[in-house]
Amino acid sequence: MISIGIVGASGYTGEELIRLLLKHPEVSIDVLTSRTHAGKCVDDIYSFDKKLEKEFSEPITDNLLSCDVVFFASPNGVAMKMAEELIKNDVRIIDISADFRISDVDTWEEWYGQKHACPELIKESVYGLPEIKNQRDKIAKAKIIANPGCYPTASLLSLLPIINLIQKQRVIINSTSGISGAGRNLSPEKLFSAGADNYQAYAVAKHRHYPEMLAQINAINKDIDLLFIPHLSSIDRGIYSTHYVTLPNLDLSQLYDLYNNYYQDSEFIRILDQTYPKLSQVNKTNNCIISLFESSDKNETSNLVIMCAIDNLIKGASGQAIQNMNIMFNLKETQGF
Repeated sequence: MISIGIVGASGYTGEELIRLLLKHPEVSIDVLTSRTHAGKCVDDIYSFDKKLEKEFSEPITDNLLSCDVVFFASPNGVAMKMAEELIKNDVRIIDISADFRISDVDTWEEWYGQKHACPELIKESVYGLPEIKNQRDKIAKAKIIANPGCYPTASLLSLLPIINLIQKQRVIINSTSGISGAGRNLSPEKLFSAGADNYQAYAVAKHRHYPEMLAQINAINKDIDLLFIPHLSSIDRGIYSTHYVTLPNLDLSQLYDLYNNYYQDSEFIRILDQTYPKLSQVNKTNNCIISLFESSDKNETSNLVIMCAIDNLIKGASGQAIQNMNIMFNLKETQGF
């Protein structure tokens, strides 16, 4: 059995991790940390389908050294302060926060407003989007997995098959997240409370997922920039992203073939045929659904519109982390789902 530790187990992401891992036949959930609930029984705080009979402990490294792998479902800045000691003790890390997502340290420090605690370990981390070509081999060998953000997951999966076809341009991305994307500790004064009937743009000038997804795209094609506009909806969960790309000699049937071929070995990705994706189709799953549409303007320029739906808490966070864990430990990617 794989011994599991979860740092930040009482947040939305940590709760989803527990819920999913309780169904996984190859793991044992051994350590759950929470500053808020330390010393309390997990079953007294949350109701899962299966009894856990564990207490939350303090998030200190000594409590985690017996684990095979530790998931960090914690705020940014926590994983990087504990990573060095865990790695020295042969504990592998899957970080669902942003501490290891951007390989350039200066860029990370600029966008996250703090000094990185272990910049030398960034080079050892692997970006945990398994659907990137040849990424699974890197994930399997990694000591640290940088689990992608929810918006970058949806947008990268939407664009990966055609990145090499895109000529110099700024790709427009219009993305919407459910309220759970803002975290369990969302202050109503900052945006709006869960349950409110609302929808709004936010962080238009500067969102931290922009440099993350741009770095992954520019690693393949340096001619692309992004105009990324995030929105928050009062729906409970989900990411819905629409991407606008101009392509030369657009042939929609060829593009469908291109997407299906690219994702032929990816069991969580489904390409819809001229059907609009719906968030209800991916709710509480690790699936990603993508659809392609052609739109011509008055100058007869061909524009590709790519729509994508994922569950922000699962494929955008906890589910993808478990998918990465399965690859790390040579298990079937779909195990536990």
